[in-house]
Amino acid sequence: MQKLSQFKGNREFILILLLVVSLTGVILACAQFKTNDTDRLTSADKTRFGNAFKTAQIIGEGTDFLTVKCDIDRSLSDRFNLYALVLDQDMYPTRKVSGFTFDPGIIDKNHLWFFFFLYEPGRFFHSSMKSQYVKFTVVKKQKIEMEHVVKISKTWGSKDKAKIFDLPSPPDQIPGYLLLKDYRFLAEGDIRKPDGYYVKGTVIGRKGRWTHFTAASDILGEKDSALKDILPVDIGWLELKTGSSHSMKDAVSPVGPYVKGWWDGKGYFHPRPIKIFDLK
Repeated sequence: MQKLSQFKGNREFILILLLVVSLTGVILACAQFKTNDTDRLTSADKTRFGNAFKTAQIIGEGTDFLTVKCDIDRSLSDRFNLYALVLDQDMYPTRKVSGFTFDPGIIDKNHLWFFFFLYEPGRFFHSSMKSQYVKFTVVKKQKIEMEHVVKISKTWGSKDKAKIFDLPSPPDQIPGYLLLKDYRFLAEGDIRKPDGYYVKGTVIGRKGRWTHFTAASDILGEKDSALKDILPVDIGWLELKTGSSHSMKDAVSPVGPYVKGWWDGKGYFHPRPIKIFDLK
């Protein structure tokens, strides 16, 4: 009788254990389904994003910057990461222009701002360039879920000094990454990631123009694989503050912080050694 009672007790325990395991599995499955459903960009979401991007408005503009506003419901902007790039007429990113997304935190408004700015302190003859489009990108967990291009034209830079036509403008100090190969700056929040050798730091300016870079790291990254096995055509140094460059043949002294190196036939700079001199 004692063995029979023990057997019944064990069977009841096993049944209860199986029931608990089954219920746990159902709960986890429901939670996983809910998570996947939240992560998924539905056709309705795409329509809502598309309508928001189509109605994008320019709310700030200057010689060297552009601010675009989109009205995007919080239920979407909280679930996905949003980026934007300005493109030229050939649908390539406009050279020397970077940008980032900014939430102005306006109560009871679904405003999202996209700041774009030109950083080219040493541009020759103050030449201007044009962009024709803005491409918005919706990303979830580093996967591009959607892209939408709208026609927004702008002329960047001019022969005259920088002007502000409308506010808001990007902040005077913008953190990001300076690419050494072509002295191109990518803001934190730009969908593009730094490639090759780069330096972390901040571009600084005032009144709608960003005039110099302050370094906050030594040289990071690694040699761009596309630039390997290329012969040098000149050697010298690159000054990080303004992008000024000089050949060893020039009768001038470098202004720190600076990087020694060489240029290839395409004009790309290659640091050697991998070190910043006079970095304070």
